[in-house]
Amino acid sequence: MENTSAASTQLSSPLLRESSRHTLGQSILLHLLPGVPLVVGYFIFAAVLARFGLPNILALMLTTILVEVPVIWWLLIRLGRRESDGSVDWRALFPWRRSVPVWQILLVGLPLIVFSMLMIAGVGPAVEDVIRPTLFGWVPDWFVLRPDPAMFATMSRELALATWVLTLFGLALLGGVTQELYFRGFLLPRMNHHGSWAPALNALLFAVFHLTSPWSWPAFFVMVLPWAYVVRWKESVQLGLFIHVGMLLLQWLGMTLLLFGLVELPA
Repeated sequence: MENTSAASTQLSSPLLRESSRHTLGQSILLHLLPGVPLVVGYFIFAAVLARFGLPNILALMLTTILVEVPVIWWLLIRLGRRESDGSVDWRALFPWRRSVPVWQILLVGLPLIVFSMLMIAGVGPAVEDVIRPTLFGWVPDWFVLRPDPAMFATMSRELALATWVLTLFGLALLGGVTQELYFRGFLLPRMNHHGSWAPALNALLFAVFHLTSPWSWPAFFVMVLPWAYVVRWKESVQLGLFIHVGMLLLQWLGMTLLLFGLVELPA
């Protein structure tokens, strides 16, 4: 039944014909390739900012805007031209564009946003506290990205506002949209011929793509796994964008509450 469904999906779109499918090796390479310049850029920015006593979240924002987003869009354009004989067919680049009713987006997407936040704020850090000291104790503190609710207390007002703005546009909007379009919008449909394992492989490789935080791989995998299956089920990257960007915007909202003193840190 799975093969029949996959075959019908392949026939329904000219982009998903056999020549557009990615082999397992191609899927692995294209998922992990953007992570290399990302970790190199982050290492350089974090090392420089640490010398000036600046938080590494700024390094992440700068790397996202100046390295990750340009590299991924360069890959998308290059791969799109290869598939379309020299010109980029933007509609064909992201074939899973089925319209999903708003009530379904909310019914499916909101619980997954809440689940993702629980993984990031609760389960994830607990698992990371076990993995990082055991396997990655050699990583310098200035490189390790960790939630720091007291971060704004050590910043000037100008730097805090700059961090707040960069987090909104760099991470939540530019980074979130770009990642979702690439990993679930472009890559996942092209590995759909692998059947029901395709979303699980996509979630696993997406986790490993985050070379800046290898201790977070289990949390990233479990977090992304259900929404990768949902995107495949509905064949709608729109749903993935809602979940991914919504989760990042909630993180940014938490940062906003701290920055403007709308919530108090526990004593």
